[in-house]
Amino acid sequence: MRILLLIVNLLFGVLPGYAQAPSQVSGRITDRAGEPLPGANITVKGSYDGSSANAQGHFKFSTAETGQVVLVASFVGYLAVEQKVALTGLPVEIDFKLQEVANELNTVTISAGAFEASDAKKMVMLRPRDIVTIAGANADIFAAIQTLPGAQAQSDQEGLFVRGGAASETRTIIDGTIVQNPFSSNTPDVPARGRFSPFLFKGTSFSTGGYSAQYGQALSSVLVLNTNDLPDSSQSSLSLSAVGVGGSRTQRWAKASLAAEVDYANLGPLLALVPQNVNWLQSPKSLGGATNFRFRPNDRSIFKVFGSYREGQIGIQIPSFDNPDQLSEFRNRNQNLYVNAAYEVFFGKDQQWTFTGGTSFSRDLDQIDWDVNRLGRSEERWQARGVISRQLGENSNLLFGTEIHRYSFGNSFNEFGYQKQDTYAAAFMEGDIYLSRKLAARVGLRGEHSKLIGRANLAPRLSLAYKTGPYSQLGLAFGHFYQSPENRYLFTNQQLDFEKAVHYIANFQVIKTERTFRVEAYYKDYQQLVYERGQTPYVPSRFRQPTGNTNNQGYGYAQGIDVFWRDQKTVKGLDYWVSYSLVDTRRLFQNYLAEAVPTFIARHTLSVVARKFVSKISTSFNASYALASGRPYYNPNNPEFHGDRTPAFSNLSLAANYLTRIGGNFTIVVLSVTNVLGRDNVFGYRYSADGRNRAVVGQPAPRFFFAGVFITLR
Repeated sequence: MRILLLIVNLLFGVLPGYAQAPSQVSGRITDRAGEPLPGANITVKGSYDGSSANAQGHFKFSTAETGQVVLVASFVGYLAVEQKVALTGLPVEIDFKLQEVANELNTVTISAGAFEASDAKKMVMLRPRDIVTIAGANADIFAAIQTLPGAQAQSDQEGLFVRGGAASETRTIIDGTIVQNPFSSNTPDVPARGRFSPFLFKGTSFSTGGYSAQYGQALSSVLVLNTNDLPDSSQSSLSLSAVGVGGSRTQRWAKASLAAEVDYANLGPLLALVPQNVNWLQSPKSLGGATNFRFRPNDRSIFKVFGSYREGQIGIQIPSFDNPDQLSEFRNRNQNLYVNAAYEVFFGKDQQWTFTGGTSFSRDLDQIDWDVNRLGRSEERWQARGVISRQLGENSNLLFGTEIHRYSFGNSFNEFGYQKQDTYAAAFMEGDIYLSRKLAARVGLRGEHSKLIGRANLAPRLSLAYKTGPYSQLGLAFGHFYQSPENRYLFTNQQLDFEKAVHYIANFQVIKTERTFRVEAYYKDYQQLVYERGQTPYVPSRFRQPTGNTNNQGYGYAQGIDVFWRDQKTVKGLDYWVSYSLVDTRRLFQNYLAEAVPTFIARHTLSVVARKFVSKISTSFNASYALASGRPYYNPNNPEFHGDRTPAFSNLSLAANYLTRIGGNFTIVVLSVTNVLGRDNVFGYRYSADGRNRAVVGQPAPRFFFAGVFITLR
């Protein structure tokens, strides 16, 4: 079910990235003396098209951008150079000469625990086009992130599971503000997609730990997304696929733009053609739309507003939690609203000061019919945030910020209901300090307070980076991270404290001429986890509500090694990466009977992604393979708690994107197959109360096929 709402992501994402026949851009990047600068970056400003210079300083890449654009050449230790060029589909050749920065401080980047992908960073791991072309990810940001080390491969539930952390320990941030519900609504045994297209964002930073003091309320990880600025031009688009229809219109003016999108998706016809392991009462369907407004009054400021609304329905039959031999009916109708506004302005002498502010509002409602019971869930978050930063020299900077949240959440069960509200406030400061050409430090401090639990915390953060060679560096990170208890615990106990995790990270990386190697070791110490006492018998369902007394006596640890290798050079036209993660973790938390490995953890995870564009036939061929060791599960017949393991997980996916024109309009034809080999993956088992019978928790379908046609109208 990872293709749920694929139409939305492709419609809002793929088309702008392939809007015209590509132009070839080539040239050479050197210093003032004419010496080549291997590894220097060349990009089209405002997009993710670009390349890196080879050992002789030469570069070559293709871009679908058209008209007047700005090329940016950059290299660590040198001032970036911008040059305007006109792209008409014909080859463009241009050379750059870069001037070395006098203080030569920017030769090291702070990277421990983070994977950056933005136009301002040299360490690019995944671009939006990477995300939409990963076979099996189906244009889902979170599915694509699972191909990076540190993230667990999950196909039976929603969320991003990072380095031994639960899904609730990862936060998604858009333009500095928290997205309360970044996934489509939770359904038993069915994975959920992310709500947003990767092409909405100009930058993606995935932190697997040790993240900035600017962010909080996440014990494990943050995914930071920064939305695009003004689009290049006006355009319209249409789509028709096996899952629905849609259309969009973007209007560009000199200093502003307005875009509106609408789509309808219904997986019913496609599910009827593909054998299913799930008894569908209501095939997934949704109706929604989005709009965004951009205004840049001058070259020093920009104002952005984004909003989306969606309604969706789904219904399935699943084995009963009480008796797997009986089927239970689950139906859900979800309504989701998200609005975000952001403002950024540079001011002061030489524009060394920056103010960024933002506010967001989100509301998510679930109306659930589970057999004869009526359940409801609601979440509503308003927040405001402001940050002031000051550039100190060429690289160092200092920032101060504050944020406030008004968060309401509620649950209902038939005639019974619970509603709570919290006011959460935080203040933070952080500085990037370049001590020498080879040594840099990031020092931060964050303070938080929750009115609901009446608690406060103070969280120090520290990162160090040391350059060991022209292309390599070492990194260290340390920090305290806090998070409020899950909502279900706060309904019955507002005396709980913040949960806590302490991160220790060390990494080594080499980035050279379109090759990246990175290895990172970490240790995470969990403290003050919420622990339930007195709940008998043990209930393994993640949908249950606590019945026992709760306290903060839970604890645990997670330690491991992550390895990442990406190669865009060895084989001409082939781009591939390999990631591997080893995680060793145990916990005593929630209603666990003993300290154990959580059920969402696979000790070993391997991911391989490859893609190749064949220009002669205008087709991109993509493949991905994921392999993970078995996950623990609860077997009431085994005296060892979580002593059993599922079979290993394996998934091979293939996709092809064909670029053509229909009636003079740019068109992309998409074909994809997920789990090509039909691997019968098992994610766990559901046992009867007496332990005699069990039902498999598996994937909704052995394979999934998708075909679609997407047209851009100028």
